[in-house]
Amino acid sequence: GIVMSMYAVVRNAAKPSMRDLEVAFQGNLCRCTGYRPILEGYKTFTKEFASGMGDKSCKVKGKECGGGANNTDDKLFKRSGFQPFDPSQEPIFPPELQLTAAYDEESLVFRSDRVTWYRPTRLEELLQLKADHPEAKLIVGNTEVGVEVKFKHFLYPVLINPVKVPELLEVCETEDSIYFGAAVSLMDIDAYLRKRIEEMPETQTRLFQCTVDMLHYFAGKQIRNVACLGGNIMTGSPISDMNPVLTAAGVRLEVASRAGGRRSVHMGTGFFTGYRRNIIEAHETLLGIHFQKTTPDQHVVAFKQARRRDDDIAIVNSAANVNFKPGTNVVKSIAIAFGGMAPTTVLAPNTSKLMVGQPWNHALVERVAESLCQELPLDASAPGGMIAYPRALVVSLFFKSYLAISRKLCDAGIMPPDAVPQKDLSGADKFHTPTLRSSQLFERVASNQPNHDPIGKPKVHASALKQATGEAIYTDDIPRMDGELYLAFVLSTKAHAKITKLDASEALALEGVEAFFSAQDLTEHQNEVGPVFHDEHVFANGEVHCYGQIIGAIAAANQTLAQRAARLVRVEYSELQPVIVTIEQAIEHKSYFPDYPRFLTKGDVEKAFAEADHVYANSCRMGGQ
Repeated sequence: GIVMSMYAVVRNAAKPSMRDLEVAFQGNLCRCTGYRPILEGYKTFTKEFASGMGDKSCKVKGKECGGGANNTDDKLFKRSGFQPFDPSQEPIFPPELQLTAAYDEESLVFRSDRVTWYRPTRLEELLQLKADHPEAKLIVGNTEVGVEVKFKHFLYPVLINPVKVPELLEVCETEDSIYFGAAVSLMDIDAYLRKRIEEMPETQTRLFQCTVDMLHYFAGKQIRNVACLGGNIMTGSPISDMNPVLTAAGVRLEVASRAGGRRSVHMGTGFFTGYRRNIIEAHETLLGIHFQKTTPDQHVVAFKQARRRDDDIAIVNSAANVNFKPGTNVVKSIAIAFGGMAPTTVLAPNTSKLMVGQPWNHALVERVAESLCQELPLDASAPGGMIAYPRALVVSLFFKSYLAISRKLCDAGIMPPDAVPQKDLSGADKFHTPTLRSSQLFERVASNQPNHDPIGKPKVHASALKQATGEAIYTDDIPRMDGELYLAFVLSTKAHAKITKLDASEALALEGVEAFFSAQDLTEHQNEVGPVFHDEHVFANGEVHCYGQIIGAIAAANQTLAQRAARLVRVEYSELQPVIVTIEQAIEHKSYFPDYPRFLTKGDVEKAFAEADHVYANSCRMGGQ
């Protein structure tokens, strides 16, 4: 996956930048390396490529590495041993695999026993499908519905793929806005807005700049390549990265239906009506989004706080859209939107109201902080817990918005240069990944050292070459054999219970399901497993002792069918008492392992404590077993 991400980078840019690398690998996770050797290898493609340690490099300073003697190196290979790079010889998509373009130009329908998939090519056809199937899901990048189907096991009988409908892919510009069709990918939106930011006056592009800044932290590039903004709006996630920006900006949406024709709606107050619901009707289709150009007295900023910077969902995100009275720092109107503080993206209308007519200064921040705490209380039962933290983030992110806009006003001469303390201004900055400057040095061995002598030589990981070239064979790479079946487990949904009923009849009724296995199919001896002492069971035998314990297994023709059948196996439980989850409860109920406790002692422990100058006593609890 990492190789393919880098291949995409060099295919799209002859000399990519380090920022291109940073963006390209947002969606790639590597648990092994810490990314240093990956980036150190791939930075050789970039225009910034220089010595790996930057200004601190001994090579840059004209010295040998490792003291006086030339006994270390930072290269694992000699580039002269590689084939020369020839752009004309790059592997491309094999043209012979596309037998005809006809299928790309006509409407298609695929049907299975449970799902029908439509791919219309005309808007009228799409609107008719939505009229006939108002509950249908529109699929563009499949980044949301795919997760729901695969991991949450949702079933959507009708799916519509509108990526061939021209009206949903339209990009056009008017005097006061830029319009993007609802199916335009996030990366295409990002690229177009970045181009216009360079060409247009800064005062007109503040919403555009805010959008591209937020899109940088929106999932990973692989997701942004296929996901669309229309899907993000209609999914209505309460922690969406873009919905607070669009809500604060009050963007205009174009909506259409077969019966009602076209109409415009605005994101903002009243748009979201509940968790993942909005005012657009089930039979209507979102056609596109208008990004309005800003005015000289308008400022739009947004911030996101997540557990990691790239490819992560937000804990809280915010956006502020402020209009000032011309040439002043007096608030004319303001909209502040937050994600992560309610079942929907929410505005803070009461706080906005108290800010109107007030000067933009520190005294206003104090009043806003108090008002936001009252207006967005966040219930103690809210998902994610740590209620005090998101509540603090609401105030913190507004303060960052205040600093960012204040800096703009100071630069424009509207506020005095010392209106914000210099030490506070950096609070408005966004994080930027520092340029890679790491390097690994190792001993350089003698040129006459035999090949079979490994001392001092860096060793290549045994499977590295096959993994990097894609030649390594994983389980899913092995061709299916004739008569092969897939095994799917039935897992316990209780942590401590007695199994009172186990019924696989509904699963076995599915065509392609061959068998169900449980403890009843094995002898007591066959069902016992363990590395030394056979004190565990292959299948739970009468009782389950942890959530996720294997109760049974379905054998079926393929993976999807086997996993679906496994979910149809009915298991009924009777909860067992007592529930013991702490040391104190174990002592109370005399729940001990046999032949314990055992003591390992050395010296006189009591005497050592008695003679100690200080004794500190406390307890530590660990959740792991």
